[in-house]
Amino acid sequence: MIMKNAESTLKTLSLMHAPTGQEDEVADFLEQKFKACGFAVSRDTLGNVIGRKGKGRKVMIASHMDEISMAVKCITEKGFLKFVKIGGIYDPMLIGARVIVHASQRRLGVVASKAPHGMDGEEMKKIQEAKDLYIDIGVSSKKEAEKLGIRPGTHITFSGEFEHLNEHWVSGKAFDNRVGCTVNVGIAEAYANSTPPVELCLVGSVREESGLFGAGVATFALEPDLAIAVDVTHAFGAPGESEEDIPVGLGKGPALAVLEGGGYGLITSNEMVAWLESVAKKANMVLQMEISERGASDASRMQYIRHGMLTASIGVPLRYMHSQVEVVDVRDIAQTVKFVQGIIEEFPKRK
Repeated sequence: MIMKNAESTLKTLSLMHAPTGQEDEVADFLEQKFKACGFAVSRDTLGNVIGRKGKGRKVMIASHMDEISMAVKCITEKGFLKFVKIGGIYDPMLIGARVIVHASQRRLGVVASKAPHGMDGEEMKKIQEAKDLYIDIGVSSKKEAEKLGIRPGTHITFSGEFEHLNEHWVSGKAFDNRVGCTVNVGIAEAYANSTPPVELCLVGSVREESGLFGAGVATFALEPDLAIAVDVTHAFGAPGESEEDIPVGLGKGPALAVLEGGGYGLITSNEMVAWLESVAKKANMVLQMEISERGASDASRMQYIRHGMLTASIGVPLRYMHSQVEVVDVRDIAQTVKFVQGIIEEFPKRK
């Protein structure tokens, strides 16, 4: 998949809306792409979309489709929406955000708080918490909001633009993890006119942001010989973030997670690391290495399904995770497609 295709696919996916538990828009897109490339496609009860092609040892490539989001908690008498967060959202980034409320017809809203002019000195010093914020959707009463089909539980996603920062860096919402979905589309396209040397299972997984649930269900059902999660990972370079703290950089290709969640999630064996390094070397790539003390990908659940699965986690470097202005280098996406395809080609030879 050439870089221009990667960028176009990412833009399309980024501008879609797929809150945790309602990933249908992205799932429909992936199903269409997988089918166009000759994959047999199915969906399970939770909503995972699974494309299968080829015979032999089974390799599963999972990328979660959902994005950080919110849900309506209640509607005030004046028609403002109080909400709960779904996924790891940092409260200060909410103020001033434009959002989409998934009512009967999608409705634009803005997250707001009391203006600073109306705050006293102590209020000005405090971080405004999500519980104190509200969403204005341009109505005057609870009844008006309810007529729009809004109720407790109505999902809310961020509105965002897809913009270039330079020739290769792009910024937008939901790159976590539409970047991984873009990689899966690239893998499908790589085998559009050929048969993979394995039974290749491409999975768009659900509910990662709330607990890595979809990938776990899919892994249990497929029972793959190799399970790979493709997600984004933190990249250094911003003020206050050193290479010592975050040893992964933009424009340097994919990163292999050696350890996730401070050891409470995925732990990649030395043998697996060495094999993946050899795959990268054969593809003339340098594989970045990373560990995370807090975060975890779907791999942290996939590894511990059934009797334990041979698992790897591959991350595309990204800045400003869980914001509406995430930044990625599109060359890293193309390199990740190349690396994952190398894994698929080499896995039948692995003892």
